[in-house]
Amino acid sequence: MIVMVEVMDATTATCVVVRFGGKVSGEEYKVFLDAIDERLEAEGEVNMVAVLNDFVFYGDLEALKEDTHFGIHEYRKVGRAAYVGDKKWIGLFVKISEPFYKAEAKHFAADALDEAISWACSSG
Repeated sequence: MIVMVEVMDATTATCVVVRFGGKVSGEEYKVFLDAIDERLEAEGEVNMVAVLNDFVFYGDLEALKEDTHFGIHEYRKVGRAAYVGDKKWIGLFVKISEPFYKAEAKHFAADALDEAISWACSSG
């Protein structure tokens, strides 16, 4: 079975580092949401790193619904959000969404994962 959502080993008590790949299903997306929710329950705020190098799109309507829910609810409690990948839409997404969220968001190139983790997972 190919894992489309992987909570990576660099995840800490206050920072979720997750890799999205292929077409993510709603069930797979919940892996990410559960990791976020655990930290929000314990800490009240969370930072995140989303690695999007191999992400294609949502695999089903449930994934889109889960992502929309995250954007409306949990993302309000994200302090720092790093998005990693070389696809042009990633940087555009960060720029367009900036005025709508309190999260300090930043786009990093695909080869800058360590830098993204250092930035996002340090105190925000």
